[in-house]
Amino acid sequence: MTADEQPPVAGDESPSSTDVDGAPSETPPGPISRVSRPKGAAREWYDRISERYDTFADPFEAPARTAGIDLLDAQPGECVLDVGCGTGTALVALSRAVGADGTAVGIDLADGMTRVSRGALADAGLDYGVVVLGDAATLPFEDDAFDALFVSFVLELFDTPEMLAVLTEWQRVLAPGGRLCVVSLSRRGDGPATWLYESVHTLIPTHVDCRPIYARDTLREAGFRIDDTREATVWVFPVEIVRCRLES
Repeated sequence: MTADEQPPVAGDESPSSTDVDGAPSETPPGPISRVSRPKGAAREWYDRISERYDTFADPFEAPARTAGIDLLDAQPGECVLDVGCGTGTALVALSRAVGADGTAVGIDLADGMTRVSRGALADAGLDYGVVVLGDAATLPFEDDAFDALFVSFVLELFDTPEMLAVLTEWQRVLAPGGRLCVVSLSRRGDGPATWLYESVHTLIPTHVDCRPIYARDTLREAGFRIDDTREATVWVFPVEIVRCRLES
């Protein structure tokens, strides 16, 4: 194994379309790629593409993201955080779900993305939605602040050694009994499409920044209990959609 490879994190779940804890175990098929891009470069890249992001990304991400929003099932009156809110598409949907008695907060590292998100909320007439500029690894919120967190194509942007620390930070702001829904590219669907994607990621990590990970395994290792999962695709690439809660 080279220095650029990491073994998959521990896990024991089946890759079935409705996977909950206690399902038959299966060994993950191989290591996941590393992330070499500095955070400053990520911020600059998303600032640069913020106005055009939905043009080329949204048609492919939308079905998996929508499935994740449905699985999270935000309720009226809840306080929900959209981590890495991007252009605000999910944030608009979450704001509508929690209603005027609730609060939907989006946070993103890139100033350009936060501007676009605020515009999306304004265009939708959702003045109870909030957008914050900040780092998903060091959230500027109090402990137990949110009933639910939504994370779409964000966890896989963090390098492998960072993931558990990032998830610990997300746990900090999640209220007892709260839930987390993660939508991510999946390394579990090992095949030619995954190999091709990872090769391109290695060659141009700034432009192809997400890479497939073992979402369920990583969430379990961080102390979450898996409630439910779904499977989807972005183009031809497999996606995991996972709803989980903290182990009591």
